[in-house]
Amino acid sequence: MSVDNRDNGVVLVQESVRPKDKRDRQSTEEAIVRAFEEVLLREGVEGLGVNAVAQQAGVNKVLIYRYFGGLAGLASEWVSNSTFWPTPLELIGNDPDAFDKLPVRERIRNVLVNYVDAIRARPQTVEMLAAELMAPSEITRAFANALVRPGRGVADFIKLETADKDLTDQVWNLIFMVNGLASYLAIRERNNPTYLGMDLNDDESWQYLRDTVSDLAEKYLAD
Repeated sequence: MSVDNRDNGVVLVQESVRPKDKRDRQSTEEAIVRAFEEVLLREGVEGLGVNAVAQQAGVNKVLIYRYFGGLAGLASEWVSNSTFWPTPLELIGNDPDAFDKLPVRERIRNVLVNYVDAIRARPQTVEMLAAELMAPSEITRAFANALVRPGRGVADFIKLETADKDLTDQVWNLIFMVNGLASYLAIRERNNPTYLGMDLNDDESWQYLRDTVSDLAEKYLAD
C-alpha cells in the first residue's frame, strides 16, 4: 500500500504483486517440492518432516506452512505434480494410435499388464503403499487422498462404449484385483521377496505375474 498526495489529498493506492515476486515464490515452491522428493527417496516416508525438507531446500520452514499449509499439503502438491502414479498414456503403452486399433478386450488386458510394470518401477509409490499399511500418518493420508486412481483417464482411451456388450463391471472388478495384487507383491519385493516359492527379485517371477494377469483378463472378459 502506498500514499499518493495528488491535489493535496490522500489517495491510497493498492500495489499489485510484482512479476519478480511471483517468480521468486514459484521458484521457491518448486525448490521445496523437489526437496520433499529428495528427502522421500533418501530417508523414506519415516524421514519426512518439515525441518528435513526445509533444510534440504535451503529455506525457512515457515515458508512450507505459508505456501502449502504444512507437510500434508506439500505431500498433496508433490503427488499431483509428479510421476508418483502411472499416467493414462503410460498405461496404454505410450502409443494412442496403436492402442486405438486393438479390440476393446485387448486394450483392457494391456492396461492391466502395464499397470503391474508401472507400480513395480516406482519405489516411492511402493514405499508409500507400505507405510500406508504399517505406519499410517498425515503424510500417507495425504498421499492416498491425492492419488489419481488407476482407470481415471484411461477410460477415454479404452472406449468401453464401443464394446459389443457392457464390460464396465468386469473392468472395475479386474482393476480392483490387479491393483491389490501388484501393490502387495511390489511391497513384498522390497521387504520379503520370497512368495509361494518365487523370488520376487527375479524378473521371471514378474513375467509369470504378467502372464497370469493377461490370462485372467482374457478369460474373465470372454463372451
